[in-house]
Amino acid sequence: MSFFKDMNLARGVILGSVAGSLVLAWMCWQKSDEVAVLRTKADKQEIEKTVRTLMQTGHKHTQLKKAGQSEGLGAQDDLESYVRRQAAFRNVEIGDVNLVPGNEQRTKGIVDKVYRIKSSDKDRSFDRMRLTNFFYKLEADSGRVKLTELKMEAADKRLKDHETPNDQWTFEAEITSRQRAQ
Repeated sequence: MSFFKDMNLARGVILGSVAGSLVLAWMCWQKSDEVAVLRTKADKQEIEKTVRTLMQTGHKHTQLKKAGQSEGLGAQDDLESYVRRQAAFRNVEIGDVNLVPGNEQRTKGIVDKVYRIKSSDKDRSFDRMRLTNFFYKLEADSGRVKLTELKMEAADKRLKDHETPNDQWTFEAEITSRQRAQ
């Protein structure tokens, strides 16, 4: 045992290195057991299934993103500009509209954004074709907007019951967009 009797720095470093390498060898042996267990769990079929699911989810996300962009209805707060854009669309052109917002809580986590739409000039009237194009565009260009109430009256209030009105109408409509509560 003259090794410990004549201990110096070099021998201390050698002894520390041997002890450290034994500790590291023991830790590597434990980790290799974990790696072997993980390799048996993650066989090829399971990995392929996970990759397939990720790819399908990615494709679905891309489709939904494209659909949202094509609707022109990017965010919940953008509903007013969406309605105004539809009112100014070619073959609609009904001009400025007044929008009165409201919210209705349907169920937990679901809110119906409701807007009452009227012409900003209450005496202005429109032909039926413009109005039907407007209501059609509201629903057709967005999967989230539905026309839930419509009131159309003949612009000429002096009509008698037996007279046929000319094709000029005033309107009041209500649209609803069901969304998740924030």
